[in-house]
Amino acid sequence: MVRYLKAFTIVATREIEVMRSILFDIYGARSFEPIGEQSLFFAEAAALYLDSSNLCYCSCGSAVRVEFHDDDYVRLQICLSGTGRTSIGQRRVDVNSTVIVCSPAEAVLEFGQSFEQLVLRAKQSALEKDLTILLGSQPKNRILFDLSASGQVGQSGRLRQFIIQTASIIDFSDEPIPSVILREMDQAIRLAVLFGIPNSVSSLLYADPKTSAPWQVKRIEEWIDANWKEDVTIEKLMDISGASARSIFATFRNARGYTPMAHLKRVRLKAAREILLRAAPGASVTGIAFACNFMNPGHFARDYKLEFGELPSETLRRRKELGL
Repeated sequence: MVRYLKAFTIVATREIEVMRSILFDIYGARSFEPIGEQSLFFAEAAALYLDSSNLCYCSCGSAVRVEFHDDDYVRLQICLSGTGRTSIGQRRVDVNSTVIVCSPAEAVLEFGQSFEQLVLRAKQSALEKDLTILLGSQPKNRILFDLSASGQVGQSGRLRQFIIQTASIIDFSDEPIPSVILREMDQAIRLAVLFGIPNSVSSLLYADPKTSAPWQVKRIEEWIDANWKEDVTIEKLMDISGASARSIFATFRNARGYTPMAHLKRVRLKAAREILLRAAPGASVTGIAFACNFMNPGHFARDYKLEFGELPSETLRRRKELGL
């Protein structure tokens, strides 16, 4: 069993009252009761808090029932092992490893024995702000998500993998993750939710946008070239180009064949290579990857080799061997 978010552990206990207190004080639960053999009780929980979302890990040895209050969050359950059930009013949906369950914050969650899951909580207000940016106008009604989506195919399957991969790399290094990376991660998570969970505006999100003028591509590229150290958000790209988010991405696709984020990655890779070639003694590839706003050192190494034909560790080693 992979243990996710170890560096952000909140509790690991066999005491029911300890877990109840954690759920009430930190997670906003209003009731918590074991419904299985209490001698088997063991629970772990961890949480990474971002600006408008949080990623949590939890596991339970015995079956339990937890009831949560209403708040501004949408909850996604990514079951890793075991089975459970989520209830919203009179509606019920089974929780297992083949689906993503999406529910409003106010819900009743039941977990079977040896249950393990990742939970992504994203602010509804932040999702609706992103939606307004993507569409270019504010939707008339509150966005409503389907209660469940396949965790094995399509955009929802990619969303499941994205959440699991994000959780798995958090503990990759002891070095702190730069705040720029965390802000970009926060937005990437929200966008993945909007496109990965079928919802009341999915048809609008997937409609062909009006494309912006090609000069806006050059303006965005020039801004990225000069500001690659900053957290690059959709809002900033819209501000400098005067175009809607979907138009920006469509124009890049038509004019360049790639996205603005792909251009950003190439710029950051080139910057990382320059740093590697003049790195001070004791410098690490992971530290340089973080300095250039790459969250996943493994993905950084893969992309670096595709771009330059060698691993970043080879560039660093060669630089040291030559005494540069």
